[in-house]
Amino acid sequence: MASAAISAYGTLLKRGDGGSPETFTSVPEVRSISGPSMETDEADVTTHSSAAAGAFREFILTLIDAGTIEFDINYVPSDPVHIGLRTDFLARTKRNWQLVLPGAVQTISFAGYVKTMPFEFPTDGPVTQKLTIRCTGAPTFS
Repeated sequence: MASAAISAYGTLLKRGDGGSPETFTSVPEVRSISGPSMETDEADVTTHSSAAAGAFREFILTLIDAGTIEFDINYVPSDPVHIGLRTDFLARTKRNWQLVLPGAVQTISFAGYVKTMPFEFPTDGPVTQKLTIRCTGAPTFS
């Protein structure tokens, strides 16, 4: 049976402008993207009677954390979107974001804050940044 996998090449990360209607602009010079790194918290519900069932701990799942989106960019100091990312970081601005898969087969929409944005200055490569968006609330898949 042939694989139904799709290539990640061409995935777009888009930043909302907060307008009504909202306009999304692609973040330029994106090298790689990972996330959302969703996970569920857990609570230990082990009781004294759990020991009678083999002394194994028991857990229930509680709150869901949408996690983070991490992405690397070739940093362009004069690019207005790159300047906007820094402005969002400094102002702690919550934005709407979209990850658009190649061919627009699916869009993952989420709200989040720019949480980290360290620079890298390698001797043998371009100036880059590895940014982290902290997702807040539930992402939607459409």
